[in-house]
Amino acid sequence: MVEKIFRDTRTQIGILKSRGVIIRNTRWAKQVIRSVNYYNLINGYKQPFLQQNVSGEKYIAGTTLEEIYALYEFDRKLRIVTLEYILEIEKQVKALVAYCFSKIHGHKNYLKIENFDTIGADKYNQVCILLSNLYKKISLNCNKDLSVSHYVREKSYLPLWVLVNALSMGDISKFYSNMIQQEREDVARRLKWGVRENKLASCLFFLASIRNRCAHDERLYSYLSYVNLCNNRYFSYFGTNLRKNDYFAVMVALKMLLPDSRYQIYHRQIEGLFDELTSNLSTITVKKIQRIMGMPNNWKRLKKI
Repeated sequence: MVEKIFRDTRTQIGILKSRGVIIRNTRWAKQVIRSVNYYNLINGYKQPFLQQNVSGEKYIAGTTLEEIYALYEFDRKLRIVTLEYILEIEKQVKALVAYCFSKIHGHKNYLKIENFDTIGADKYNQVCILLSNLYKKISLNCNKDLSVSHYVREKSYLPLWVLVNALSMGDISKFYSNMIQQEREDVARRLKWGVRENKLASCLFFLASIRNRCAHDERLYSYLSYVNLCNNRYFSYFGTNLRKNDYFAVMVALKMLLPDSRYQIYHRQIEGLFDELTSNLSTITVKKIQRIMGMPNNWKRLKKI
C-alpha cells in the first residue's frame, strides 16, 4: 500500500487540476482546503463527480471545486437539520420513559431487575447489561453533573427523571426496549398516537446511530447505518426494493415519530436544501445525490401520506 505523505495546499490544488477539477479561484480554493481539510472535503465528497470505469482517478469533465464544496455544504446543513429533529424526539422520549416507568415502579427503582422485561434468557441478559451500564453512568456523572451529585450525596438516591438527562440516545433506546411491554406501549401511545411499541424501539435504535453521525460531524448524505429500520407502511408505499438504513430511512423514521406539523416543517427544510444544491450543480444533477441517499423519485409524497 502506498504511504500517504504530507502535501502542502499548492500541491493539493495541483493534484486536483491534474485529475480534471476546474479551479476558478486559487485563493478561494486555498482558503476552503485549509479551513475544511483536504481529506474531509475531497475524499468525503468526490465520489459523485468521478468518472466510472477509467484507470486512475479522473473527474467528470467540467467538475469544479465549487461543486464539490456545494455538496459538502449541503451535507453539513443536512446534519444540522436532521440533528435538530432527532434531539427533539430524544428529549420527549426521555421524559416519557422517566414518567411512565416511575409512575408504576417509583422514582428510584430503575436498578431493580424485577422491574424490567426478563422473559427469556436473551432478555434477562440484556437487562443485566442495561443495569450495569446505568450504574456506570451514575458513577461517571457523580463528579461532573451537579444535579446527579446533589441527589447522590445529599439524598442518597437519584430519580430516573434526573438520570435520563445523563443518558445517551443509545442508552435510552436500550432502557425503553427492556421495559415491561405494557409500559413500552404507554410510552409509544403518549409519544404519538398509532405508533406501536416495537416500531418505536426500532426507530430509536436506528436514529441513535444517525444522531451519533451528526454529532460527530461525519458525512451523512451517503451514510448507510449499521442499524436497519423496521418494515413499516411507508416503506411498503414506496416499494419493496428500498434500503432501510440510508437517509430516506431517516426521513421515514422522523415521519413515524414527529407530530405532523413538525414533520411538515422538516420536510420543507429538506426540499430547500435540495433546491439550494441544485442551483450550485452543473456537472451532475441533484437526482444523482438523491439516488445515493436512497430516495425514490416520488419521495416528496412522504409528507402527504
